[in-house]
Amino acid sequence: MTKAAKKMQRKVKKAKMQRKVKKAKKRLAETELKEKISMFSKLENSCLTCEKPFDKQNKEMVQSWYVVVRKGDLHGASALRRGEDRVNLYCPECWSKASNIVVTDDSKWTSIDWEKIKEEINAEKS
Repeated sequence: MTKAAKKMQRKVKKAKMQRKVKKAKKRLAETELKEKISMFSKLENSCLTCEKPFDKQNKEMVQSWYVVVRKGDLHGASALRRGEDRVNLYCPECWSKASNIVVTDDSKWTSIDWEKIKEEINAEKS
């Protein structure tokens, strides 16, 4: 086989591999999108912290509220041990307060004291 033929063969193999990788990435993206869409049905109807109502039909709310998905393989609540994902929903106000508490507190990102945040929100309402 000539050098030119070998070079062409390598190019063909490289192109085949690139197509395989591209297909695999596309399949992975489609799977992830399906998982995220199925999670939307697990959303609560209110903020986990302040219980402010959440309207799934309101585009502005859907885009501005924060969703945290805890994967089932993490240790913690019993539902998580069984391999179920947990979907938590937070309004922008509660999220910003939690972010401020985490940023101003020198502790690590190990956990957020949502009870403390609930108390602050209730104190502001009063």
